Amino acid sequence: MRKITKNLLRVLGVITVLVFTAVGVSAYNYHHYKRRGPDPRDSSVVAARGGVTPVSGTYMRGFYYPAHGAAHPGTVVVFKGSDGSNNDELARQVRDQGYNVLGLYFFGQPGQQQYLANVPLEFFDEVLAWINDHGDVQEPITVMGVSKGAELVANLAIRYPEIDNIVLYTPTAYNYQGINYQWEPSPSFTWRGEPVDYVRLRFLPSSMVRSVMNLPVSYRKTSEQALAEATNLEAARIPIEQFSGHGLLFAGDQDAMWPADTAVRELSSRNKNLEGVVYHGAGHLFDEDITHYGPIWPTMFGGSIEGNRMAKTQSDALLFQRLQTWHR
Repeated sequence: MRKITKNLLRVLGVITVLVFTAVGVSAYNYHHYKRRGPDPRDSSVVAARGGVTPVSGTYMRGFYYPAHGAAHPGTVVVFKGSDGSNNDELARQVRDQGYNVLGLYFFGQPGQQQYLANVPLEFFDEVLAWINDHGDVQEPITVMGVSKGAELVANLAIRYPEIDNIVLYTPTAYNYQGINYQWEPSPSFTWRGEPVDYVRLRFLPSSMVRSVMNLPVSYRKTSEQALAEATNLEAARIPIEQFSGHGLLFAGDQDAMWPADTAVRELSSRNKNLEGVVYHGAGHLFDEDITHYGPIWPTMFGGSIEGNRMAKTQSDALLFQRLQTWHR
């Protein structure tokens, strides 16, 4: 009996050591890989930089960035992705080139969905109403988005003929489930009260372990597996061929988040008015210095420092060439 008790105590001791070790490692990883800089959802940070006017409605939240200098006709609307920001950097960059810009949030703000799930696409009615009331020239309208924001923009483009042009950075050709941090999956978007069909994700054991340990995760294999196993793939497909405007699609061939390079080729093949560009050596986010995201970027985003820098420079040049053409 003593021997059994002693063995049980040893086992409990080993388990206790392992648990405390795992907790310690997880805590270390959380602080080591924690995203640097201010909370991207904190609208006060955007306001503090100046040069913007808050805009709001029943659901619409964001800022108006009036053009520097003589404004090109029309309005540019920008969104970011699952980080919940309003894409302030891109909005200011476009504003500085002489365009009136709306930098908008689509979840995470007061009066909006808390998480990126069940976002009502019809909130864009408010955006169009604002442009109609405040825009110097109502047309054209160009809408831009990154990652899940690109998924949003593609869904808006096929539903709103008022959208003349789109720019999608690292997009998807299919709707994926929302990000609601619950066991039961939800759609990313709804339309007039009905869920927009989506591909469900079955997270790989290795991804789940890395998440628990607060390690950065690449979700590309998870996304590719979800597409391969989906029984509702056609229903979840974004019918981009229904969009009658023009567009630019950008991706990197080393995207670690999801297969945006494959999506760019598919979307541009289904709609010949969309110009797709895939950059060698680039990942999920194009940036002049991707390292400012901290040590998470190689695993979560992919690409190389130089590849992401090159993609940023070249995509910017092409973007402003097309904006000049679209917003004459």
